[in-house]
Amino acid sequence: MTDLYAPPAAVVGGSVVTFASGLPASHREDVYMSTAFAQRGTRLALADGLSGDWFEYYCNQLKFLGWDVPKPQTFSPIPGESMSKEAITRISANLGERFSTPLSRAMVELERNLLALDLFESTSLSAKIGLFQLIPCVMNGAHKVDMGIYHRSFEIQRSASRFLFIKNETLAHEGIEQMTSLTFNTLHYADFREKVKHSVLSQSLKYLEDLDI
Repeated sequence: MTDLYAPPAAVVGGSVVTFASGLPASHREDVYMSTAFAQRGTRLALADGLSGDWFEYYCNQLKFLGWDVPKPQTFSPIPGESMSKEAITRISANLGERFSTPLSRAMVELERNLLALDLFESTSLSAKIGLFQLIPCVMNGAHKVDMGIYHRSFEIQRSASRFLFIKNETLAHEGIEQMTSLTFNTLHYADFREKVKHSVLSQSLKYLEDLDI
């Protein structure tokens, strides 16, 4: 795969990444490759017996690539809402509509795109534990991308293969929402670009699925 991977939105394993209009294809690919690389590294560490906070390890993987990731805020889930609606409400309240609007469109497409939804939910769930990220991105100058990273962890109370669009009073418990925002400088990322892309395309391509928004 030599062409840029740069759709306006995509499932990246257990993450959904979206972009507001105006971001160059090269910036979009940098974000996709970085988040796929960090997610894969975190999931491999978890499989090898990682103890500790999943999201903290994920953020440290991004820091390894030169990202400056501030400490996330922690929230308690909103009772009675689906996880998708909860997340959009949280992102809109904390980051604004320019972040939440493209993500809302991606959620509509994800709900009807069963291939993408299967990929997202099957990657996010391991036994009874669920972990996922939503990552809306907007342009901030020639070489900068402002990003929100929303992380949700939860435990499934009953057998279920679907969770994102289901009202969760009886589905999940002990959930935590975490969110941080950062500015990704593509110039600083240049030293890592080819290594990261090669790693993702050689091992993680099956975890990428476009969303048409």
